[in-house]
Amino acid sequence: MANIHFTPLRIGTSNAAGERISSVDPLLSRTNYFDGQLLKAADLARDQIYLDERLLELGQVFGAGIVRGLEPSLHSGHLLEVSPGIAIAPSGRVLQLSNTALRIDLLDSGLIATLNDGRFRGPARGLHALALTHTQVVDGVAEAFPKDLSTARVPHVAAWAEGVELRLMPLPLPLPRQDEIAVRASLARELLSGGERLALPSDDAVALGLIAVERGRILWLDRGLLRRPQRPPNTPDAIQQDLATHYQELMQAVLAARRSAGLRGAFAAGQYFRVLPPWGPLPQEAIDPVGGRQQFFPQDYEVAIAPVRRSELAAVLADSARLAPIDLERDADCDVMVLVPMSDSAFALRARQLEAPAEFRPRALGRLANLDRLALRILPRPPIHRVDTDADVWRAIWAEADPAELMYVRRPPRTAETGVSALVLALGASLPPPGSALPPDAAALEERLDAALEAVDAAAQARTTLENEAARLRLHIAELEKALAATGTDLPDDLLAEVERLGLALETARKEIAALEAEDRNAAILANALEAASDRIDALKLALDAANAEIERLKTASAPVDETLEARIEELVAALGSERTRAATLEQERTALSTRLAVAEATIGRLEREAAQAGDLATQLPLALLAQARGADDAGIKAATGADKLIGADARARIAAVQIVGMADRRLDPALWPTLPALARLDPAVFVKLRDHFLAAAGQLDLAKFFLEEGPGLGLSGALLELWKRVLG
Repeated sequence: MANIHFTPLRIGTSNAAGERISSVDPLLSRTNYFDGQLLKAADLARDQIYLDERLLELGQVFGAGIVRGLEPSLHSGHLLEVSPGIAIAPSGRVLQLSNTALRIDLLDSGLIATLNDGRFRGPARGLHALALTHTQVVDGVAEAFPKDLSTARVPHVAAWAEGVELRLMPLPLPLPRQDEIAVRASLARELLSGGERLALPSDDAVALGLIAVERGRILWLDRGLLRRPQRPPNTPDAIQQDLATHYQELMQAVLAARRSAGLRGAFAAGQYFRVLPPWGPLPQEAIDPVGGRQQFFPQDYEVAIAPVRRSELAAVLADSARLAPIDLERDADCDVMVLVPMSDSAFALRARQLEAPAEFRPRALGRLANLDRLALRILPRPPIHRVDTDADVWRAIWAEADPAELMYVRRPPRTAETGVSALVLALGASLPPPGSALPPDAAALEERLDAALEAVDAAAQARTTLENEAARLRLHIAELEKALAATGTDLPDDLLAEVERLGLALETARKEIAALEAEDRNAAILANALEAASDRIDALKLALDAANAEIERLKTASAPVDETLEARIEELVAALGSERTRAATLEQERTALSTRLAVAEATIGRLEREAAQAGDLATQLPLALLAQARGADDAGIKAATGADKLIGADARARIAAVQIVGMADRRLDPALWPTLPALARLDPAVFVKLRDHFLAAAGQLDLAKFFLEEGPGLGLSGALLELWKRVLG
């Protein structure tokens, strides 16, 4: 009989002339299926690799970093806990920790040695990155069909389960013998050099924090140095963002340490920090705008202070976000602006007060106001302007300021050269979105105040004119009286009429002067009431909104009972439909589980028949080989070997034991392997009973809780029960 050789047809990437027509990436190749094709495992694996690479490329488009959650916390100096959340690794792989938090005890050397195959018992002294990494574990074992009748069947990994695990990765950085704040501040300089020594060695991992370990205990935990939010690659101001996050976290630690030591809030930045971001918070006690002094920045720095609208603060910070960080050890000079955020109404009032001159000057129509510079220099030397020119205003601003909102920003060099800053009443205001509530009408109050002040100026001029006219009339009356005394007692009619007319004019002038004085007082009252009126506008607006809501409620209050009843009926109908859908789903699940049970029973029967026909399964399906495939340590492999000897030639018990191991999660292996020889020593037939019980539970049974509760009846010792309690957590 002739031998028939089969050679698969391959289509290359060259044309008829032998020219290269494309460049093929083997990671992005996929199998082309057609009828009659012979397939191998490599053909199916090629499609799996193709799909995995495409998903990784999609993840890279969104950018790497933590999307939400995954907050690490430290308890008792040795317990690390990570909350649920989701992140994207630099490779594009999605890392998700759902439902329950991950916890690890660094003092549990036995568990750490088990998880690391006995290579490590605990972290060494130094700096370690706390990272969430991708991992995969064996999720099933199956036998491959033999190539011929003489080849023995051997088990192979049938499925892999993917997940995440928590790892400590040592960093190539020394751990100085200094206090926590000094070490964390010095490590911030690593961010300026690109953070290469802070990078993780794997692209399938995401850093959650940085820990310092000394003799198995965690000295401190830092999140800002390594933790990165999800953002596109090559973000322009990424270094500034990371430095700002670390600075804010370290600032809170500094303030807490000073409070615990009983120290006041004022301190120099160079006492704790080496590098500052181009913007960030600062303690209020370190700034004295009334006295014109500051203690936070170095003496040679140019520091100014100015109020800013709270709505414009984000735009101001964005302008400074891309400037270079402030190096306190190397920058000899720097221009910094301290910002005091406030509401629009408060900003309008305080800015006008700062613009007004210190001394009173008579107002005149058509004369421009002399505006002073808004920014107040607060260098650590006496101010050059006259004492108490605007001290009262800044004292009021500083008393109203929220310490948590005080910010500093680095100003570009061109601001210092020109002396012009965009912070001085020139940032403008963005248009409110459609449908938003009207802001407080502070502009109308300002217009009324301006009109009143102009009326005061006009009244002052008219008053001066009337006073001069009254003096002239009094002088004229005195001259007429003298003339009357010289001519006798008979008064001409024209003189009497002139005297009466002058008397009436004098009385009218006196009434006009009194009215102008009252108007002057009213203008002063209006000026003093502007500040109080601005504060009341918000309260009046809230009262108006409440009144409108009450009007709408009264409009719709004609039939509240009918609407409530109708809504309740709709809720009941929806709940009934939901219950019906749930019942149908449960029925489908019951049918599917019944089908799976029948298939499982048929499989068990087939395996038992094959076991009866086969030879010694002890050499074909040993538990020791299965333990090696699952990554057990030497103690686990030894326990599996002992169970093999105790089970012997009992095929049903061996198959049941293998199935029980396949049902168990890998995290249960430290207690599962020592339990198998104990069960086999009691009775190998117990494996069949346990297997049937676990299959009947249809995956709803927790093996760890089962062995803890039923272990004494199965002959498990106290040490084994303690192992099950430990893996249960």
